[in-house]
Amino acid sequence: MFVPQDPRFEEILRLAGRAADSVLLDKDRPRWRELCAQLLGEMKAQGPVAHQRRKNLRAPSTFQVHLLAPSDVSGLVASSIGSGGMCVQLDRPLPVGADVELSIAVDRKEPLRARAQVVYVLDTFETGMTFIDLVQGDRERLEAIAVRTLLARSAAQ
Repeated sequence: MFVPQDPRFEEILRLAGRAADSVLLDKDRPRWRELCAQLLGEMKAQGPVAHQRRKNLRAPSTFQVHLLAPSDVSGLVASSIGSGGMCVQLDRPLPVGADVELSIAVDRKEPLRARAQVVYVLDTFETGMTFIDLVQGDRERLEAIAVRTLLARSAAQ
């Protein structure tokens, strides 16, 4: 995994800062994508089976999530989030394939708004969703949050 002694560690953190602030330059995007893919690859090689299918980085999260639609379901806190989707605890199950509209309280003034589709539901109503229409800046912001969280854990070990 990326560790502080690895030269990629500082580089990906620097690019994550730009992505989180929505100032990632077009010339930086290929390297950002490459480093994120390398980090995901290392997670897949070392991690549990759940990571094997992932196409995007995802990290533990405690962001507040509100379901705007359907309005009769409420979400509380995301247990994990990344550029490709999230997992949130709901008060009742939604069917796999259901479309939802979300408001996610991330680290900015206005919540991030997104559409997603339910891809799995566990017995505890923990619900995995994949994002449908995130704009590039929001996708990069969520990916940067995941990178920072994962690298903070790596540095602490």
